[in-house]
Amino acid sequence: MRNLLLALIIISSATVQAQNKIGYINSAELLTLMPEVKAADSVIQVLRSELQKQYNSYLAEYQTKVNEYNSGAESWSEVKREAAEEDINTLQKRITNFESSSQQKIETRRQELLEPILDKANAAIEKIGKEKKLTCIMDTSAGSVIYIGEDMVDILPLAKTALNLN
Repeated sequence: MRNLLLALIIISSATVQAQNKIGYINSAELLTLMPEVKAADSVIQVLRSELQKQYNSYLAEYQTKVNEYNSGAESWSEVKREAAEEDINTLQKRITNFESSSQQKIETRRQELLEPILDKANAAIEKIGKEKKLTCIMDTSAGSVIYIGEDMVDILPLAKTALNLN
């Protein structure tokens, strides 16, 4: 009876261990391999370049107004000097607003472009997890995994195959 009980315990623990297959992937590495990410990055770079040109234009206009003010303000009437100061202050505010709205535009566009790419990568990872009957898949790109045992499954090669990235 004792041997039977011991055998049942060993069999049940082996079954529990077999059910807990864990996979891991470096999702950042997977994303760098996807051509869609490279295309999205180039779109973002074009947007960033266009916004930088506009920013430089605002800056040049601001610098011109400041130089005009510094070189002629002493000889100007009080009304003209106040109008020039107001103009400079307005330009400063416009530049500040432009900086923050530009960052927001870039981030919004990046999210719009990356969302379908991330969905595609996640779908491939989920599919692999289901096919390989994995209990969970950990992302090693976050840096929170300290040890990866031999029985864990690296699914990056499988994801590359699923996404035709070989």
